[in-house]
Amino acid sequence: MILVDRPRWTWKGQLWGHMVSDVSLQELHAFALQIGKRRIGFQGDHYDLNEEEHQLAVERGATRVDSRELVRRLRDSGLRCRSSKPPWRVAYESRTSQTLSDLVLILSDKITSPDHHRRFSITLMSGNPQLEVRSAVIVEHMTASAVVMELKERPCLDATELDLLVENDAGEFRVVELIIGDC
Repeated sequence: MILVDRPRWTWKGQLWGHMVSDVSLQELHAFALQIGKRRIGFQGDHYDLNEEEHQLAVERGATRVDSRELVRRLRDSGLRCRSSKPPWRVAYESRTSQTLSDLVLILSDKITSPDHHRRFSITLMSGNPQLEVRSAVIVEHMTASAVVMELKERPCLDATELDLLVENDAGEFRVVELIIGDC
């Protein structure tokens, strides 16, 4: 079952709460995808939700519980993870359009792991090099890296080199997350 607590923690001018599953992480990730949450937003055992996302989750069938009940059910399910992973470090963020081939060039300066750089480059070069990427964010932490792109059309990438490829429609755009490592 997907559980949410009331957003009541302030961060960056918004109120935030949590979303968990007391069944499986697969259920949690699938539900998060349905409401448009990015996989890089996964916090080890939960996703943070702002008030708008909380309402959408409830509309889609999540059960409201208080914070103590949420933590108790998460712990009882065996899915509680007190992760000490550092937050993502933003290595690059663009709000202007670029092509997939431009993004491959940008990766060389932004991804610190040579192996991750190689694997992302192979993946991006498998698509149409002239495909327009509306915006892109590159993030890293410890042993993981991610490239998040917003596009108008599906990129048709070969994901063999990745650990995870997540695609989601976000209105008129498509959000694609390329992930290497554990997030």
